[in-house]
Amino acid sequence: MISAVDALTKTKYDIIGDVHGHLELLTGLLSLLGYQDKDGCFYHPEGRKAVFLGDLINRGPDSPGVLRLVQEMHNKGEAFVCIGNHEFRILQEVVNSGSLENRELLPFLNWIQSWPLFLEFPGFRAVHAAWHFSSIKALSGVSLTSDYFIRSSLENGSVTQRSIQNILYGIRVHLPKEQEMKDRFGIARKKGRIKWWQDPVGKSFSEYLLSPMYPAPSHLFPEAKEVEGVEPYQKPELPVFFGHYCLPPEIPKVNGQTVCLDGCVTCDKKLWAYSWKGESSPTSSNLIYFPRNPIPTEN
Repeated sequence: MISAVDALTKTKYDIIGDVHGHLELLTGLLSLLGYQDKDGCFYHPEGRKAVFLGDLINRGPDSPGVLRLVQEMHNKGEAFVCIGNHEFRILQEVVNSGSLENRELLPFLNWIQSWPLFLEFPGFRAVHAAWHFSSIKALSGVSLTSDYFIRSSLENGSVTQRSIQNILYGIRVHLPKEQEMKDRFGIARKKGRIKWWQDPVGKSFSEYLLSPMYPAPSHLFPEAKEVEGVEPYQKPELPVFFGHYCLPPEIPKVNGQTVCLDGCVTCDKKLWAYSWKGESSPTSSNLIYFPRNPIPTEN
């Protein structure tokens, strides 16, 4: 008899980045990955399962449609989902104000509260923005149905707030005051998101920023106190998949044991996934996006 753990070990997975309400792109990607629509639920004939990295909602044209599709897959055991910062914000909104501005999302609120903050499988991990070990430990076992927990995430300086910021928003540093830096959309920023899996020692802004900033100075460095809490992620750790960073196409998505699957679907109109087949080290050859074009060589 095959145990549940053995079954999970043998299962292969397709990890999908931020969907942000783009239902047509999601159904196209699922079809490209080999999933078939049967009575409103997508199944894979080989038994593969989908893993969603959060941020299913906002920005795109049909957040309720995306939630309905993923909920049906989740309820039938065909998909797993961890929460993103966009979903977490609506939980904070409800607890803080007692209501939800986007009422289309109300029917899904109880289901969203059941999502985990991160996922661990026998062969890989999944989180929305960063696998920060001490934050993961601090958040282990919490329930998103707890109003007390959600309120504590709104308390400035609390361990809960810092931990949520780390894993759902990424680790950020202040950018140099002596040089204005703008993101890919031309917006001047005061903070930038870093390559949290790397050791920060000796790395300039040009080397250490993940979401690109322009210009990125090679002679200026983040302050030591801002990166002292970084916890590098390298072998022999399991592969970890995350979204969140709205990466332009030319930025590598596979970096060592980490894979970023957010290709900025709203801006670049491509939805990214990774077909995990049991490998202990990720490879760019398993990346796929829809609409399908030649995938750039990344490593």
